[in-house]
Amino acid sequence: MRLTREVRDTWLQHEQRSHGRKNGYVTKGQAERLDKWLPKISLHREDRVQDKIPRDVLLGVEIGFGNGEFLAELTQQYPEYYFVGVEIYLPGIAKAISRLDACDNIERVRVSQLPAQYVLAQQVEPNSVDMIHVNHPDPWPKKKHHHRRIIQKEFANVLASRLKLGGILSLASDIDELAIWMRDILDEVPDLVNEAGKGGFVPRPEGRIVTKFEERGMKAERISQFLRYRKVGANT
Repeated sequence: MRLTREVRDTWLQHEQRSHGRKNGYVTKGQAERLDKWLPKISLHREDRVQDKIPRDVLLGVEIGFGNGEFLAELTQQYPEYYFVGVEIYLPGIAKAISRLDACDNIERVRVSQLPAQYVLAQQVEPNSVDMIHVNHPDPWPKKKHHHRRIIQKEFANVLASRLKLGGILSLASDIDELAIWMRDILDEVPDLVNEAGKGGFVPRPEGRIVTKFEERGMKAERISQFLRYRKVGANT
């Protein structure tokens, strides 16, 4: 089934314009869990993350969590963490909520439907995040659309400013040109160090799950590349 207009009107946040799909298919159970949990874990435009989680906890962020496979795995790998998931696609949020509910970790997650640029700049405090994940962002392959790519020079500096000293920024893409684009931008951020060395990519992280999205890329003979940066400065 598709999410009804009533559900979309209730839960879609319209404060920010963004690109992407607006509707899609969910099961009845996923729609019911959306109604149950989103009022409890959603971050609204005026909310600040640190006001919605316990103070002094470890904090992770996933930007563009899709259907929640990777986010759900993170909550199981890091039971001491709270997580902020950023996703504008409401049916994906419904599927992610069902996954998180099934593994009993949903109360350690907060969800924002607003664009990641707004979330990191306005909803997350500087020097407060232990890990940030950006997995397979939209490549926007046409040159005229490159300005829509999530990793841009200005946003790269925002990401660095939100990480704690020693915090980790991890990225993945199965589009070579996009992987190089992200690497070249992030390699120039003063407070981030590429753990593979400037111009390098790290090996696939040990124990990392293969999501359905990544499986589709592998079937199309696209191999993911991985980036990992550590914050070494005090960018604020």
